[in-house]
Amino acid sequence: MRKILLLVVVVASLVAGCTESFVEPDPKARGLEYYPLHVGDYHIYNVRDIKYQHNVAVVDSIFQMREVVTDTFRNQANELTYKVVRSIRKNESGAWLEDSVLTVVKSEHMVVLSKNNTKYIKLVFPVEEGKKWLGDAFNNNIVNDLATDPYLRKESYSYQNVGKPLQIGENTYPESLTVVQGNPADNVVFKDERKEVYAKGVGKVYRLFNRVVYASCTPEDCVYGEGYKLNGHERTEELASYGKL
Repeated sequence: MRKILLLVVVVASLVAGCTESFVEPDPKARGLEYYPLHVGDYHIYNVRDIKYQHNVAVVDSIFQMREVVTDTFRNQANELTYKVVRSIRKNESGAWLEDSVLTVVKSEHMVVLSKNNTKYIKLVFPVEEGKKWLGDAFNNNIVNDLATDPYLRKESYSYQNVGKPLQIGENTYPESLTVVQGNPADNVVFKDERKEVYAKGVGKVYRLFNRVVYASCTPEDCVYGEGYKLNGHERTEELASYGKL
């Protein structure tokens, strides 16, 4: 009988110890507030989209883009999934025209956005300066067939300026982070600069997509002139307003 009582005491002590040592993950500490996600949330961005051919801007569009979280559902993996409807308009007085539909799954570990049936890991938690991950881990995109290092073979993302204040235009954000996408290249023939900036409690506040192929130019041979853009695509998205519908 004494052995049984002793066993009960030991088990109870172990359970109590496990209960006391368990710590519920803190969403604020992990950085989940950098990507708030609720039905009714909307973000409106001022967008400029430029495409170049032979140093001429063949497309130069300025417009607004709105993203609205309209609904939730359970996907095939039983994950809570948010439906995001993207619309565009020519200016602030124009009517919104639906452009596309995105889906987002957010967990304690990551944010996965699906666009055109392709998944991208937009953020990983906890957020930490310099942390790297494979943004293309859940899709078939390959950037270098010959590479054996997964961070060279597929698209890698990394964090910079975590927790830093940021000012974009007239807006100031006390805490932000930057996601650098890919391996930025800037040389005489190719520029690849892509990043997204998120503010705590707000979400994405800025996006830059800038890929340009330049004509070969050296001090001895510069036929087209320095900085001649054979082709390229430059796009910026800057948050204009956000809230709840």
